[in-house]
Amino acid sequence: MSVETGGEGGREGLFAALKNLLATLLAIGKTRAELLVTEIEEEKYRLMSLWAKAIGASFLFALGLIMLVFCIALAFWEQRVLVFGLFSVAFILGGFILVGSLRRQAAQPTKLFRSSLAELETDMTQLRRRDHH
Repeated sequence: MSVETGGEGGREGLFAALKNLLATLLAIGKTRAELLVTEIEEEKYRLMSLWAKAIGASFLFALGLIMLVFCIALAFWEQRVLVFGLFSVAFILGGFILVGSLRRQAAQPTKLFRSSLAELETDMTQLRRRDHH
């Protein structure tokens, strides 16, 4: 009869160990998910701030350039067609340069989730060490 009790105790210990392992894995997963959510929120706020500043700066620069072109055209009224034509070409070239820059930047890999992926790699390494011991 003591053999049966030992067998039952072994099963309960095994189930308790499996429950603890599952709870640990769920806790690790929850922590990693929270880290991912935090990174997404930080990136969202960073991008919103960058866009707001970029739009504001673009508007002010565009307004300043338009005013500068009109001032130059007024100063050289006789050659106003040439002045507007040269500035049009300059603005179009600037636009093409910015499009090229955007394409190069869009082609670069993002740094989003790098710390989360590094943490997951660390977790996997630690779990593999435990399996080998």
